[in-house]
Amino acid sequence: MSVHESSSKLSALRHPLAAFHFYMGNKTPMHEAIILDSATYLWEDKVQQDLWKQALKELATNDLVPPTENPQNIPVGNSLNTTFGKWIYCTVRVLQPEVMIETGVAHGSSTWIILNAMHKNKKGQLYSIDLPNNDTNAAYNFGTKQPETGWRVPSSLRGRWELHLGFAQEILPALLDKLKSTDFFFHDSDHSYGHMMYEFNTIYPYLKNGGLILSDDVHKNEAFNQFTAGHKLKALQFNKGGCAVK
Repeated sequence: MSVHESSSKLSALRHPLAAFHFYMGNKTPMHEAIILDSATYLWEDKVQQDLWKQALKELATNDLVPPTENPQNIPVGNSLNTTFGKWIYCTVRVLQPEVMIETGVAHGSSTWIILNAMHKNKKGQLYSIDLPNNDTNAAYNFGTKQPETGWRVPSSLRGRWELHLGFAQEILPALLDKLKSTDFFFHDSDHSYGHMMYEFNTIYPYLKNGGLILSDDVHKNEAFNQFTAGHKLKALQFNKGGCAVK
């Protein structure tokens, strides 16, 4: 089964008014149209459009707990200005996972998005794995400063968050052995082919039926495409992020 391209030129043809707004600088209508189309593609007649629209409304009105202030105004990873960032929020908000695992935290932008959705749900626990002060230093131009991993997550959201610092090859198997299963998995760590395949293959036996595999930067290699095809998973890809349903 091939990966469905969600952010394609066909979206503009299906939604000409949203496309017009997009090219005039207002990306929100097109983002919303793509997300609703994507949800319909994955869940077909089981999709609950009203819940997706409610989640999108929360994003449009910025009805969120704000992140810790970014004084240097540096780029900080996944953003709610992108389709994939909004997709992460909506999937957690609508499907309401009880247990979610994330690899790769850096500044904590995606973590903040996930925890906001869990905060709205009033349920869920996020377990994150990352190398301490690794991506946060080199990848996003902090220079010599060593910010705390996940510094963007405010204290008010940290009650549903458990952060593990170290190598995923060591922490992930032990965490899965402890949790026994997970509803969602989000890969955003080392995007090499070998490591992505390692994480997908490690998590898969523990992922509940109907659970999601989310992955950033799936465009960098064929790991996501090959893994989802090998397991015959229904999957889609945005500009760089991917999602598959077990």
